[in-house]
Amino acid sequence: MNDNSPCYKLGRSVVGNLVPMDNLRLETSTDCFYGLSYHHIELVKFESTQDVDIITISFLNRTVRIKGRNLRNLGVALQMRGIESIKPMAERYSSLAAGENGWVKSIEILEQKEEAHA
Repeated sequence: MNDNSPCYKLGRSVVGNLVPMDNLRLETSTDCFYGLSYHHIELVKFESTQDVDIITISFLNRTVRIKGRNLRNLGVALQMRGIESIKPMAERYSSLAAGENGWVKSIEILEQKEEAHA
């Protein structure tokens, strides 16, 4: 897997295999990031259309939606718990992530409301 994407950083590898990480850092802006536990992931879903790729990550109490282009390798690395951090890049820099590197346009974190118990 190519680890030269300006939008995400792979964790370390041993003998060419990614070492599973415990936490994932999601940088939603230069002023804010979230640290989420890989152990709380319930589902990672990758979808691709002609215009955009979408990765949906369901955690115990929140859902993360990552949009961009060429994100399949990122989705596979998330499945292997091999990504250390992900951050979006402005449209004007999308050419830096051409090809298989992937370009993250946005990261959206949706908090789930706790259900009221009767």
